[in-house]
Amino acid sequence: MCSSECSRGTVPFNFLLLRRIKMSDALLSQAEIDALLCQLSEPEPAKPAFDEAIAVNATEIQPAKAVQGKTARKDHPNLERILDIPLNVMVSLGEIRKEVQDILALHPGTIVELERIANEPVDIFINGKLIARGEVVVVDERFGVRVTHIISPHERIKRLV
Repeated sequence: MCSSECSRGTVPFNFLLLRRIKMSDALLSQAEIDALLCQLSEPEPAKPAFDEAIAVNATEIQPAKAVQGKTARKDHPNLERILDIPLNVMVSLGEIRKEVQDILALHPGTIVELERIANEPVDIFINGKLIARGEVVVVDERFGVRVTHIISPHERIKRLV
């Protein structure tokens, strides 16, 4: 993504300043968005940053370990605090845009064809955010979804642009 069209350093960007800005405070230009995406896809070596009153030491961030059962709870004791929070899980088979006259013509037996083809992965949303993709399965005469791909944070950021 960050080939010749993205030249690093063209748009100077202060990440410490970005942390203090609220979305309602300022809008990013397309050049600033492109610069952010370039920096995400081609990370520079970590180095200490300085912002007038705050000095931040650069540290290497380790990838998160898989959360599995009780061992993960021991590794992350604060996880217990949020385990009972309910989340809405929605699986989307597909969608299609219809005119009002087509919707009014719906009746029992009408087949609504979706844009997604058969055997294409379905989207899994958690609280309205696309988190994963999977394939539809049948478990004891009920539909289920086998997760085949988790959407990375980098992919989620790309979808915002």
